Amino acid sequence: MNLENLFKPKSMAVVGISKKNPLSPGRIIFVKNAFEMEVTVYGIHPEGGEVDGVNLYTRLDELPEIPNVLVIAISADATLEYVQSCADLGIPACIIIGGGFAEIGAEGMKRQEKLVKIANDNAIAVLGPNCIGVYSPPLIDTIFMPTERITRPPKGTVALISQSGGVLVDQFFHKFKEINIGVSTAVSIGNRAVVDETMLLEYFSKVDKETLNIAFYLEGFKSSRRFLELARESEDTVVAYFGGLSEHGKSATKSHTASLSGNDRILSAALKQNLIIQPRTELEMLTDLKLFEILSHKKKPFNYYTIKEGKVAILSISGGHGVICADLLKKYNLLSVEYTEDEKREMKKLVNPVARKIASFNDPIDLTGSAKDEDIENLIQYLSSIDRIECIILLILPYTPSISFQIGRKIANRVTADKKPLVCFIPYIQKYGLIIESLELSNVPAFHSIEEAVQAVSALRMLTRNYNVKQKK
Repeated sequence: MNLENLFKPKSMAVVGISKKNPLSPGRIIFVKNAFEMEVTVYGIHPEGGEVDGVNLYTRLDELPEIPNVLVIAISADATLEYVQSCADLGIPACIIIGGGFAEIGAEGMKRQEKLVKIANDNAIAVLGPNCIGVYSPPLIDTIFMPTERITRPPKGTVALISQSGGVLVDQFFHKFKEINIGVSTAVSIGNRAVVDETMLLEYFSKVDKETLNIAFYLEGFKSSRRFLELARESEDTVVAYFGGLSEHGKSATKSHTASLSGNDRILSAALKQNLIIQPRTELEMLTDLKLFEILSHKKKPFNYYTIKEGKVAILSISGGHGVICADLLKKYNLLSVEYTEDEKREMKKLVNPVARKIASFNDPIDLTGSAKDEDIENLIQYLSSIDRIECIILLILPYTPSISFQIGRKIANRVTADKKPLVCFIPYIQKYGLIIESLELSNVPAFHSIEEAVQAVSALRMLTRNYNVKQKK
């Protein structure tokens, strides 16, 4: 099965287009791709005619070419007839939007078994059923929601695969856009009757050159052994976030996508052994992916495979923020750095006279609201020179008048020169956009909560571990 037909098709056909209801899934998919995407799209309706000025065909065998993929948005029983048509006409892939298969019980399971047999006998790459399909900009978008109702994430390096279409569109698309995580392709796999997470991992890690990070939201494995082998072999960073690990969650996943998660402890051990990063919360997943996406860019401000023990220096202009950050280090198995009296004296010399009198150079370092841009620059440079410090967490609070809006560029320049891993916290509000943009343009990781900044350092440590394991192969 050639999965490229699903994600990079030159042509597609859509079945299930309503002429009366402009908000029917099939019609939304047809119109969206006809006017917004680059794929050549053909619509099928038994009566022919047109929709929004685009001609419709009455049958698949009338089309001027064999499409790369057929999107099926009709009832479950009628779906099987069209999958058989794919086999008869040589259409190599199809995306099944509708439900009524394994997720509804015995009757649906039988229907799904027939579907799988047709697909496997004829090498048809079937995505779904019970899914929203594919978002692969600028080529194809089968999400059956009007464009004005959803948020599209920017283009980037993350392939995002989700068993739940709702989680994909709401939890991930919206938040990816909000915090600037770029997507290469997004896939909703639903029941994964044929194309499953293992096939997708193999495609995105070995075939798709645009993807450098592969993220999964799963409610259980379909074929875990091969998945784990592929993840361990992959040069890409693989992230897997699991729903349905609690007893209540396991019950919910049965009726959602006909899945069942395994034992949490065994699962986590298997993922770690095979170099898969497992976020424990949605927030942690977003933090990890933002970090990995930033570090996938060609310009790298620092070497991020150097955090072995997790020794962190905290630099803040607010004592309270520093305390919160220090408390969080233990939660993420990171270590704070203690400074010698000589180091404290050296740091004291590097700040302005006002701050020098009131700043604290213990752990965490608190420069207070009297800090200026050059104080922060000087301390970053000094801390970067201390070998036992593996990473700096910088807590930026631009409320104070002595901090300029050029601080982002100054920090970025300092980090690029010193090459010490550094992660920032800065409030994500519109008035600080210039500072955030300066950091992100230089690929210096910046997060809008203290905990996210700490999580990011923990993720850097996991990257170091995985890198060192791969180097020993």
